[in-house]
Amino acid sequence: MHTVLIADDDFISLEVLKAMLEEFPLDLLVANNGQEALDLCLAHEPELLILDYDMPDLTGAEVCRTLRQNSAFADTPIVALTGHQSVSELNACRTAGMNETIHKPVSPDTLAVLLREYLSL
Repeated sequence: MHTVLIADDDFISLEVLKAMLEEFPLDLLVANNGQEALDLCLAHEPELLILDYDMPDLTGAEVCRTLRQNSAFADTPIVALTGHQSVSELNACRTAGMNETIHKPVSPDTLAVLLREYLSL
């Protein structure tokens, strides 16, 4: 079974994302902020990360940048989740090494495409 980490400081967004992902055969790790996401990643090494950009402690881009410095996460797919579409935010995600950016609200189809592309589900 594949392990996926999702991180978002917005409770409702996180619950919606969890509900959509529970339709797939996954082990889900859930973080409420950037530091928690980083700690869970280092402890469990998930195969796919979906990180909200704007979180307390560390942004999704900062979590990604830190993980990319660890060889265990060099090829791990990391996807930014954002409610904004500012050029500076998108550039920060790209520069940090994120594979792609998806926008809120996330559709079930978008998640299905991600899981198919990165985990062959």
